[in-house]
Amino acid sequence: MSVKEDVLRILNENKETYLSGAQIAEKLQISRTAVWKAVKSLNEEGYNILGMNKRGYKMSMGDDIISNEGIDKFLRKDVADAVQIETFKNISSTNTVLKQRAAEGEREWLILVAEEQTAGRGRMNRKFYSPSGTGIYISFLLRPKFLASESLMITTMAAVAVAETIDEILVQGSSLNQTTQIKWVNDIFYKGKKVCGILTEAAINVENYKLDYAIPGIGINVKAPEGGFPDEIKDIAGALIDDCDDKSVNDELRNRMIARLIEKMYDYYQNLEQKSFMKTYKEKSMLIGKTVYILDDETKEPLYVEGVTDRAELIVRHEDGTMENLQSGEVSVRLF
Repeated sequence: MSVKEDVLRILNENKETYLSGAQIAEKLQISRTAVWKAVKSLNEEGYNILGMNKRGYKMSMGDDIISNEGIDKFLRKDVADAVQIETFKNISSTNTVLKQRAAEGEREWLILVAEEQTAGRGRMNRKFYSPSGTGIYISFLLRPKFLASESLMITTMAAVAVAETIDEILVQGSSLNQTTQIKWVNDIFYKGKKVCGILTEAAINVENYKLDYAIPGIGINVKAPEGGFPDEIKDIAGALIDDCDDKSVNDELRNRMIARLIEKMYDYYQNLEQKSFMKTYKEKSMLIGKTVYILDDETKEPLYVEGVTDRAELIVRHEDGTMENLQSGEVSVRLF
């Protein structure tokens, strides 16, 4: 661990308490000059570390910078011991980089998290808007021991983990009276807007048709970006927090959310075959009882959604009364 990381850890452990440069230097067995340089570098990275003559330094409430130290502070020990987390100020795409690492043989539960993506990707080769400082962009390397036909379970698991994380951290115990909804198969909606997209990519072993690896990539719009969302997505995209000056909410919000999301992903994955998340997935489905259209269907036939199977397939009824289970694709409640 570097001097800068050590200083950050100590300031985080003593948040809202001033520590003198001498105290920090003694704890770390370094010089006061090294402490000053570390604090200066951290402030340049965006941390809000206050300094006061004769009192020292303290980490201000309201900071929300993603870091390994910030995530570890909120992460359950058994999970922290089992996963490997790497954080980035910016990255091309957490999924793209993690796919490369997976192909090179990296172990399961390598997790990449970024403040910003310069080439974020969504489904159907769409770009995923990933500005700095406002979202969570995270990818998990998993090596499940089941057939590729079961891969939809990974996306379903991730959707429930995200929805429950948002509900627990932002909704429960607050004045907010809305909870998250899931749009089949991989989008999370909050207050009528899409706040999260999930892209799961995988490699298949052609000898046994089992997954070599699966990488669920998750992008969450935590805060509204300065200037709003781009025109092409502003009508559908939303943020969990539009405008919030409450320091108790903002204080390390993304680190808290990331830690809880990792815990939920880890716990569900350990018992993936039991599909315990499917009950919540069905309860949160925003399409049941609605008429939808398949986006790549030129006939524009309306389909009535009857429900969701235990395999996360969408049960739809055609106009002639026949039933079908959709395993993949993208649907819309609006005629395109």
